[in-house]
Amino acid sequence: MKKLLLLLALSTLLFSEAIDRTGPYLSLGGGYTTLDDDQRMKGEVEGSYNINLIGGAFINKYFSVELGGDYYGTFSSSENTNSTHVYFIDAAAKAHYPFWRNRIDLYAAFGAGAVFWKENIDGVGESDRSSALRGDVGIGYRVLKNLTFNLGYRRYFFILDDTTGALLDNGDPEIIRYNMQISSAYANIEVQF
Repeated sequence: MKKLLLLLALSTLLFSEAIDRTGPYLSLGGGYTTLDDDQRMKGEVEGSYNINLIGGAFINKYFSVELGGDYYGTFSSSENTNSTHVYFIDAAAKAHYPFWRNRIDLYAAFGAGAVFWKENIDGVGESDRSSALRGDVGIGYRVLKNLTFNLGYRRYFFILDDTTGALLDNGDPEIIRYNMQISSAYANIEVQF
């Protein structure tokens, strides 16, 4: 009986109808995140978590566009009482390579948007914003006709400036430029409409 049920399940998966990949979708997920802050926060920075919400649309089975928002939890420094929250809003183009009756999807995305940086150093709050670039790679598995489970890796690149408090010879404040990166390994559930 077990063999018969296993054979029935495998034949259903192997000979099932190819799934359509056109139209809008919405995904919600989260993951583990690391920050490479170019030593802006001084000391080792502990990892955090992120939550992402993405709305998009398949143009065809090989291409989609999306708008996304990412919230990153508290990043803390080991050297001082610095804690940071980061938010991203971006738009991206996503290339898909579907196979196995469109049930498995390899994807890569590239996008641009804005980063909103909120930092608290020894009780003093600071905020900053900048433009950001986003890159994603991942794999999705279409569990049901309208439901996909994705595993992916996302990286944001951005630059933040900070003043040191010192003045240059011309009277302008001295500015330090930090090349920053946030990386996230994530899972999300995508619902297609």
